[in-house]
Amino acid sequence: MILERKVLDMRFYFVRHGTTINNQNHTFNGGGVDPILTDAGQREAYRLGKTLATVNFDVCFSSPLKRAQKTAELVLQANTRTIPQIKILPTLTEMDLGKWDGVAIDDLKKDSQIENYFYAPDRFNGHLIQAETYQDVKKRAYKALQEICSQVAFNQNILVASHGLLLTTLLNSLCDVPLHDIRKDGLVPTSSVTIFESSDGQDFHLKKWAIKPLK
Repeated sequence: MILERKVLDMRFYFVRHGTTINNQNHTFNGGGVDPILTDAGQREAYRLGKTLATVNFDVCFSSPLKRAQKTAELVLQANTRTIPQIKILPTLTEMDLGKWDGVAIDDLKKDSQIENYFYAPDRFNGHLIQAETYQDVKKRAYKALQEICSQVAFNQNILVASHGLLLTTLLNSLCDVPLHDIRKDGLVPTSSVTIFESSDGQDFHLKKWAIKPLK
């Protein structure tokens, strides 16, 4: 169980949503599609909530996509403290994958951008498929973080429910990982929490990376 700490820093709990039907079926799961969580995905999210049960969340922000909102609801449902309302933040939406969204990954193996998408994010030209680039999503993710920081106070615990591509891009960038390396270790797992602290909303310090609940 992750216990609440008593310091003056803001503490951010970045949660990736639980497993969806698209994740399970290996289809692209960007911002243009909104599949529901699987039953297993819902159980994962609730177990993560049990891991965070004693954290007194002061505020919660979520992507508008229902897979992130449902994950936030399940995490908070397991909490033993006062439950905040979930604030919807459009800038937390998953990376838009344009024409790829909802398509089976295996069907796009010959696409000119597929290697860049997985292995060279800095060279991925999403605009060719009417999608965002990693540079686009990094910029938007930082905007989301700025929006959150403008609405919270010091010594608050902030729950942020979002998505694999956006969070992997943002969280690695906060650790000064260059864009071309952000997918080197894969995406942050579904139903995992990564914790950062900040004393000023500018510099962020990693405390725990991609913690998964025990089964």
